[in-house]
Amino acid sequence: MNLLLSEDQVQIVDTLKHFLSEQAPVSRFRPPASQIGNQDHLIWPHLAELGFLGIALPEESGGIGLSGAEETVAYREFGRHLLSPAIMGQMLGARVAAATGNATLLKDLLSGSTRVGLANPRGATALGSLCTGEFHLIESSDAPWVFCCDESGAALFERSDFAAIESVRSMDHSLSLERARLDGIRPTAWVSAEQDPIYIRALVLIGGFAVGLAEATRDMAVEYAKVREQFGKPIGSFQAIKHICADMAIRAEAALCQATVASLALSDGDAGANFQGTACKLVTIDAALKNAAQNIQVHGAVGFTSEADAHLYLKRAHVMDQLWGDTRTQRKRMLLASFG
Repeated sequence: MNLLLSEDQVQIVDTLKHFLSEQAPVSRFRPPASQIGNQDHLIWPHLAELGFLGIALPEESGGIGLSGAEETVAYREFGRHLLSPAIMGQMLGARVAAATGNATLLKDLLSGSTRVGLANPRGATALGSLCTGEFHLIESSDAPWVFCCDESGAALFERSDFAAIESVRSMDHSLSLERARLDGIRPTAWVSAEQDPIYIRALVLIGGFAVGLAEATRDMAVEYAKVREQFGKPIGSFQAIKHICADMAIRAEAALCQATVASLALSDGDAGANFQGTACKLVTIDAALKNAAQNIQVHGAVGFTSEADAHLYLKRAHVMDQLWGDTRTQRKRMLLASFG
């Protein structure tokens, strides 16, 4: 199996890297910028013009018609630039709208003119024709629509469908967070897992995002180790730092390989897509969390400060871990997928 990027995928990476470096540099989170929330949704229309909001949707639905592999490559760059995870609501919400034939909503989502937040289950929940349970709403405070998914399917809700909405402090200060619940609500749009395995796609895309986090923190650690001097020489010359950077590189590469295999299995409709998607989230989130933590270790005391970017990646890695099933949940799913 060839896991290297094709020429088209390299072009996708180059286009996104250039665009995001100008429109969404990580420096946008540094003081004196606001330390609460973000304005990433302002670039959704520009991403729409480039075709990325519908990159994996069929052309007849208004998309570009590429596969999940190209979509995952795009999320790798989203992770590197710490783009708001609301981008997942935008793109997966468009897939739900397309599958249910809601042409008006689909057009609004693909143009980036209408925003979609995320709902993440808190404890036992039920999604389907009637939805109940408690949720965390992520990046949903100003979004008219909310996307949620689980193993049974994916749904789009109006924000007004949620009751008892309460704003709470997010561990990742750049993201808005609320608590809310659904009391027997019928979603505006519902797509079962049999119609489209959107939950598996979500796990793979989270994996792509996490690969970006792991690679970015690896690169940050290596660059800092080259310029930070101690005892008259760069700290990268010391064996302890070399070992840390080498471990980070291996984790990032393993995560990339697993995300690539999972995206290909998803694109091909492979029977093992469920297993590979679960493995994708486990391997990539582990790499993102450990690399982000070791990046802070390499940076030393400055890694904990708000002026440095290192802490942003660790916080975002923890948020991505929680989305639609944390590590413990995915391990259980892995065991079930392996042994039934």
